[in-house]
Amino acid sequence: MEEVLQEIVEKLRFLKEFTDVKNIENFIARLNKTKDPEMQAFLLSKITSEFQRLEAMFPVSDPSFPAIKIKEGGLEIGDLIYKGQKIGRFSLSVEDLNRNVLIIGSTGHGKTSLIHSILQKSAKKGINYLVFDMKKDYKTLSLDKDSVYIDAEDLKINPLEAPINTKEADWAVHFADIFSDSFSLLIGSRDYLLENTINLFSSWEKSYPPRFSDLLVYMTLNGKKNDYFKVIEGRLKSLISSSQLFDCNIGISFENMKDKNIIIGLENVGLAEQYFIVSFILSSFYYSNLGLNRDNKFKRLIVIDDAHSILDANKEKDYAKGIPILHSIIAKIREMGFGFIFSDQQISSVLSSAIQNTNTKFIGKVNLYSDLYRIQPGNSDITDSISRLNKSEFLVFNESIHPFCLFIADKTTIDGFVDSSIFAVKKEMNRSFLNFFKADNPSVKEEAFLHEISANYFLNLTLHMQNLSNIMNKEEFDSIKIRFLNSKVISQASLDFPSGKTSKFLFINKNSTENLDQIKDLNHLTEKEFFKSLFKYLVVNQLKSSKVNFEEYDDGLLIKGLLKKYILVDYNIESLKRILETKFDSVVFLVKDNSLEQDVLAELIRESDERHLLNIKALKIVHYKDFKI
Repeated sequence: MEEVLQEIVEKLRFLKEFTDVKNIENFIARLNKTKDPEMQAFLLSKITSEFQRLEAMFPVSDPSFPAIKIKEGGLEIGDLIYKGQKIGRFSLSVEDLNRNVLIIGSTGHGKTSLIHSILQKSAKKGINYLVFDMKKDYKTLSLDKDSVYIDAEDLKINPLEAPINTKEADWAVHFADIFSDSFSLLIGSRDYLLENTINLFSSWEKSYPPRFSDLLVYMTLNGKKNDYFKVIEGRLKSLISSSQLFDCNIGISFENMKDKNIIIGLENVGLAEQYFIVSFILSSFYYSNLGLNRDNKFKRLIVIDDAHSILDANKEKDYAKGIPILHSIIAKIREMGFGFIFSDQQISSVLSSAIQNTNTKFIGKVNLYSDLYRIQPGNSDITDSISRLNKSEFLVFNESIHPFCLFIADKTTIDGFVDSSIFAVKKEMNRSFLNFFKADNPSVKEEAFLHEISANYFLNLTLHMQNLSNIMNKEEFDSIKIRFLNSKVISQASLDFPSGKTSKFLFINKNSTENLDQIKDLNHLTEKEFFKSLFKYLVVNQLKSSKVNFEEYDDGLLIKGLLKKYILVDYNIESLKRILETKFDSVVFLVKDNSLEQDVLAELIRESDERHLLNIKALKIVHYKDFKI
């Protein structure tokens, strides 16, 4: 009896990792306490039968049963299956993410769904992500409040703009490397590019960095006219003429989006340009973090879907130096707390160094089984297991599972269709993150100024200036403001607050005579419309912060309770007459600081008849500085 019981106790240690064994443990505890032979026999039979039932479900005595190490606090993303039976949940720890993930599977197998699941659960854990979206598969993520989607048409980067914390001379070397690597230039062309870039940086006296067109001009005027010049000249001219991506002196700031999830849509960009953009952005993240205090915090999860377009195995074969520079960047940035998800249809399409440096691999159905030796050489079980996989089923390889296990990903709803109008609204909300600066086009700054005023007319002058600080200084802001005020394109309004503070506001004048048709999506307002919107915005914020129950209407707000109070924010006598007819217990009419109470009453009496004036005792005409909830 003791031998049987000892064997069961030993195996229970494994079973506890997969299922609840409290019932059988209770029987064992009672068996250890009783000395009655009949009771001992009864309890042993119960223990044996219960153990046999559990072992049938979780055959830990089967040598092929996977050994699984349970991880706490990770991202639970799916179930582990053995012979049709769920044996546990699979989690990706932060360490797993930092050591990279590979997902392989044929078209429609569920790779994108699995990545969506990982990203959504990462976001809930406070882990930000960066996705290079090659086929608009991740556009739906852009609707999340903490996400910014950047189409190729909005993407503005200057490869000659050295990342923060980086000297221009150091960046010139890296820029020449990634440029020559991306566009397959030989070492002579690379050295020619480096020489001219360093010379341009050393002679550049302006407060902003040069861009590609400046480099082309410098080479034309000062560079040696040899074959290397022709190669670099041709490539730069092609990039300048075919794309607006690089046509800026200061590009959009990823530093401003450090707490955001970023999706970059590259579906309309050529393969060489895709490679260059990915290399540049990852290098910017790397150099921006170089020299900073190292911490153990995981910084960002980076997704390269359709990885062969960036991590092309053929590029590795053709590359004279052995391993393309992008892999070196990936290896370096991983050490700083960044992690990668690589995904593709075939293992053979992806750079071997990327495969070797992934700690977790999800392998779904593939078309070329000969590829599988790169995952686990000499294991014939893999081919047989993979041939039987259904959609969303993968073999998962991770150091916490030996040797591997069948994995079924959690179902994730992915809406492939994103309503264009909703997407446009979200893009406009993200517009403040997409500011860039082009030095030789002052109208760009003026347009940015108008868009800022139009999109955020509830903000005061100081906040507008802060929002535009990455593309213009205070003097430029004041200069543009004065020009537009003088031409009556914009109007300025002041408002006294209950705190005693006075703030100045700007809005685009609806009655402006200047033609602004070339600048789209601007809100044009009259002074009455502006104050109506401003008062409503301020009052709503007060009501919400005070947790007051209210209903919102076009011209005001109704506060509910024992006494019904209506706050009218529309300076319109017709609206006031209608509200007074309704006989509210109290009507507060908010007016500008320069409006006189007697003038309002005189206009009301002049325009009204008796029924409008019956409830005039309920009316209070209040300047906003005197307003209290």
